[in-house]
Amino acid sequence: GFWNAMADELNSKSVRELKGILAELKVSAAGCVEKKDLVTRIIKAQEEQAKSRKSGAPFIEKINGLRCIVMETDPKPEILLFVFHGFGANAENLADIGKVLLRQGKIKSKKIRMVYANAPYQLDGDGWAWWPLDLQALMTKMFTVGIPGLFRDKKPKEFETTCATVQELVTNEAKRLNIDYSKVVLCGFSQGSWLATHLALNGPNMPGALVVYSGGLYCDEWAKKAEEKKGMKVIQFHGMQDMIVPFQQGQMLSKALEKAQCKTEFYPFNGSHTIPEEGITKLDKLLCDLAS
Repeated sequence: GFWNAMADELNSKSVRELKGILAELKVSAAGCVEKKDLVTRIIKAQEEQAKSRKSGAPFIEKINGLRCIVMETDPKPEILLFVFHGFGANAENLADIGKVLLRQGKIKSKKIRMVYANAPYQLDGDGWAWWPLDLQALMTKMFTVGIPGLFRDKKPKEFETTCATVQELVTNEAKRLNIDYSKVVLCGFSQGSWLATHLALNGPNMPGALVVYSGGLYCDEWAKKAEEKKGMKVIQFHGMQDMIVPFQQGQMLSKALEKAQCKTEFYPFNGSHTIPEEGITKLDKLLCDLAS
């Protein structure tokens, strides 16, 4: 079957190529005397990896040019979850959500693939951005034009580029795995939630759900766009003491989506710019409902 075909393919490669594959798998070639030893070791390593992947162990994959942390409970998933981190963070930062879901959530018994993508623009060290943001200018604007006008400005060109790249990533993944878009969930925190919202409202199809942590009405035209996605399921969480993305911005987004007749649930919580525990349990329930 599969592993026999794999062995045939590996046997056609040179010793150097086989050693290269082992190095990529982070497995030593020590003690391999003949070519067939290398082939056996590669297959064993790949079987191990497939086993650990099935249990939801995180692995790194490059998808559409972006470095992603992936967790899956089955190689043929029925649900596809995309999670986008905040400004100045990275994929590792939110991959903890997946670890919690697969440890404590009910979703671990369903067939799911979770993709935690890393933003394309490096800030410093391990901080990344989906597009440039001038935090200083935003702080000033909060006092000059006030919270409602906070994001009323021309968007950087990187905003469009990133949205196109990530939309392509999402569409291609769904297509490759033969998953209907109604089983795709877009989820994000802070700047990542603006990305998720933009994709949910501008994408060609209606996603299974949009999950927004510390979101806002980043684009005025979203209010109009949302009318095309009438009935879309949205769950939104926002800390009432959020000093980074003001609570009022979250309310503005929620009102715009509600007015467009999206099925939106807004959960304020006592806290700051963070994801509450309830945000994870409600995400787990949403994913399980979609899977059944």
